[in-house]
Amino acid sequence: MPLKIRLQRQGKKKQPFYHIVVADSRSPRDGRYIERLGTYDPKFEHNDGVVINSEKTLEWMEKGATPTDTCRNLLSDKGIMFKKHLHRGVKKGLFTMEDANAKYVKWEGEKMKLVSEHKEKKESAHKDAYKQRFEAEKAVRDAKAKAISDKRAAAEAATVESVKEAINEAEAAAPEAPATE
Repeated sequence: MPLKIRLQRQGKKKQPFYHIVVADSRSPRDGRYIERLGTYDPKFEHNDGVVINSEKTLEWMEKGATPTDTCRNLLSDKGIMFKKHLHRGVKKGLFTMEDANAKYVKWEGEKMKLVSEHKEKKESAHKDAYKQRFEAEKAVRDAKAKAISDKRAAAEAATVESVKEAINEAEAAAPEAPATE
């Protein structure tokens, strides 16, 4: 009986939620399963949405269950595939269990560091984008205010010029008064 570790879809329409299960590869996707190993909620970033029992998963993988591509990615993000690799090395006598645990702890620390750096970059990118958008909106507001004040100044200058022209025309059109002496 070929066993698969795969996702079983749950949740509402357009709001997926998955159970990570061990099932016979011939059974339907949302059908019968042997054991539930954990859950996966894709609404969360990184592996925050993955909750899985790593010991049970390792046991099933040792029994011959193979994860699907998506499950392999989730298990890899959680470090279960790396644990499997380390357990295989211990069984072959390549290194001791203490060495394997030390390597896993080192890997976990590096993974956490990368995830925190990624979150910081994302937050700073959001802040930079907000700042750029705010500055662009301010520049547009300033440009509109300047354009309005320029139009008002031009209109005032035009009215002053037209008043001066009207006075000049009125003076030119008016008959000259005789000089009284």
